[in-house]
Amino acid sequence: MAAKTSIDSSPRLRGQEVLIELVVDGALSDAFTAVAAFSDSLKFAKSEDGFLGEPTNRHDFIYNGVDGSFEMHLQNSRWMTFQQVLKDIAQRNTPDTVINIVRTDYYANGNTPTRTYQDVKFGGQPTAVSSRGDFVKVSFDFSCDDYNDQLN
Repeated sequence: MAAKTSIDSSPRLRGQEVLIELVVDGALSDAFTAVAAFSDSLKFAKSEDGFLGEPTNRHDFIYNGVDGSFEMHLQNSRWMTFQQVLKDIAQRNTPDTVINIVRTDYYANGNTPTRTYQDVKFGGQPTAVSSRGDFVKVSFDFSCDDYNDQLN
């Protein structure tokens, strides 16, 4: 007799059910109003060593933080203010400023877990003005040492 498989028919999470928010020094920023794409990747590094007298290598891995990126369409000039905040942090004018990114997922079953990317550091932010008919976009890449999940 064949094993019965369990199929979860719950609706899958869509982008329209994910909220990305930016928090600067504990205050919600209004610079991000039209996030079009978001991705993250937990960074792990594998290692292996071989030892005399052992038939196989030993394996291990370590956690190296998080990398991520997002893209937003521009709706106002507040993103330029945010870029100035980043520049001030990078030039050590305001080195104690802390930026967190908060992702909230709104699942169909009512669960709304949040993931907070803590003390985020940013790379370049290219702006794309592709054509007369396209929306202007700015892309951000970020890294952080850790994140905090709140499951509910």
